[in-house]
Amino acid sequence: MYKRIIPIFLIKGKRLVKGTQFENLVDVGDPLSQAMIYDAQGADEIIVVDIDASREGRMINTGIINEMINRCRLPISAGGGIKSVKDALKCFEAGADKIVVNTSALLNPFLIKEMADEFGSQSVVVSVDVRKNSAGDYDIYAFSGKKKMGQDLKDHISMAIGQGAGEIIVTSIDREGTLSGFDRELYRRLEDITKVPIIASGGAGCYDDLVKIFTETNCDACAVGKMLFLRDYDIVKFKSYLKGKKIPVRDA
Repeated sequence: MYKRIIPIFLIKGKRLVKGTQFENLVDVGDPLSQAMIYDAQGADEIIVVDIDASREGRMINTGIINEMINRCRLPISAGGGIKSVKDALKCFEAGADKIVVNTSALLNPFLIKEMADEFGSQSVVVSVDVRKNSAGDYDIYAFSGKKKMGQDLKDHISMAIGQGAGEIIVTSIDREGTLSGFDRELYRRLEDITKVPIIASGGAGCYDDLVKIFTETNCDACAVGKMLFLRDYDIVKFKSYLKGKKIPVRDA
């Protein structure tokens, strides 16, 4: 099975932003322009998340999705404030291939099943944001890392898979935007419960970080943000390096 490289777009308003641990956000460009670049370079897909949507009680601007779909060939996963089948339908009608639910899946776990029943498990991605605590365990946070929740990480992911989630993206808030490498311990802890593809997110900073996440864990994909936007890397270079390390990736 091919390993996937997925640019992750954090949207604030109509702009693409990056920060560190979901804070100190800076503008890094126009989402459509960046999507066209990564499409041309051979990205496997793009994840687009409106980071303010849930907190502001609205959903992602579907116009952004539609613009990307009209100019790019690669699949788009869209998230941000999706809290009903009706909201998800709007994203699919705009051209999204998958929808991403995070806070809403914590507040209403049955939403996952409703969406999976309506659109198919392959279209439903559950996103989980975590921080490591003083005991060495991982706490789940909602609303873009702003509110600590009470759910156990393994229980929540097992529940999401049982409800029909087709894919799980787990973001280490501690590593997000730090360029310090993925928290591989986090993903190894999940290996016994993840029967669906898992996407590692948070911390990618160099080629070997990608190699390690694919050789030392069972992750099927990695999400990359600041490393792409603010450093001299691109998807072609990623895939060439991974191929050189005998890691199967689709041609760029």
